[in-house]
Amino acid sequence: MKQYPLVSVIVPVYGVEDYIGRCAESLLGQTYPNLECIFVNDGTRDHSMERLADVVARYPERKVKIVNKENAGLPRARKSGLEVAAGEFIMHLDADDWMEPDAVGRMVEKAVQTGADLVYCDFWKEYGHRSKLEREKAYSVENKQKWMLRLYNYTAYGYIWTKMARKELYKDIFVPRFGMHEDIVYSTQLIWRAASIAQLSVPLIHYRRDNPTSVTRDARPLRRLQSARNMLDLYVNGGPEVEVVKADIILRASCMAYRYDHNLFKEYPFLYEEAHRLPWMPGRRVLLVQQLVLKCFLATHHF
Repeated sequence: MKQYPLVSVIVPVYGVEDYIGRCAESLLGQTYPNLECIFVNDGTRDHSMERLADVVARYPERKVKIVNKENAGLPRARKSGLEVAAGEFIMHLDADDWMEPDAVGRMVEKAVQTGADLVYCDFWKEYGHRSKLEREKAYSVENKQKWMLRLYNYTAYGYIWTKMARKELYKDIFVPRFGMHEDIVYSTQLIWRAASIAQLSVPLIHYRRDNPTSVTRDARPLRRLQSARNMLDLYVNGGPEVEVVKADIILRASCMAYRYDHNLFKEYPFLYEEAHRLPWMPGRRVLLVQQLVLKCFLATHHF
């Protein structure tokens, strides 16, 4: 590889004292030379930062930034990392996950070869004693709207840590409030903004699924409502990318409001009217029979 653009990798740290060591080792031990490692202490109350410091001390040659802040959740931690990132490219890594030793190098090589604004890769799901390979479909600028729609129907992966993007794609990006499906909110905007997209069909990230403190372990109603609020906030505050996915946002959010908390219709006054106007949407995560139940509910209730 002849070119070595600076890559900033952002790692939010909270409640991961049992996992941060492996994560940091995998990042600091990358074969790629021009790397900036940004660890954001999101007000963690355990020994995560001490464990991290032990690993960082073994890599004095690495560029490392530590950002300390009060706890405000995963999306805000990512934002704090973005604010200090100097790299031409941005990557993310969750603190309970880890990456292959050549992950950054292979992503950069693909970006340099293709001139892509956005590069994405495959990954492994790790379940303690077994691993499952997850492969993403092929997408390009020509079919990126299909990719965006699939994010909202669980037929594509919205994970931010499978993607490397040029820093300028993050300019004035809308930051979600909650941790649940915050990746989808980020990814929707990055995919839309990318003028060129390249796929690296190689698994480079290990996604831990056996962490009992993960945000995905929260109670289902809470997770679903947080996801709905994140996407409705994107609907309100996002840019032109919202036109592509707005019907799917309304369908998903109104379904969650019906199932878990009718007050969501009052919190977002437009949701009721927009849901009323939705056409039948076959082939969605919300099945047609569920759409029928939702339409019957909306016909007999007013908010």
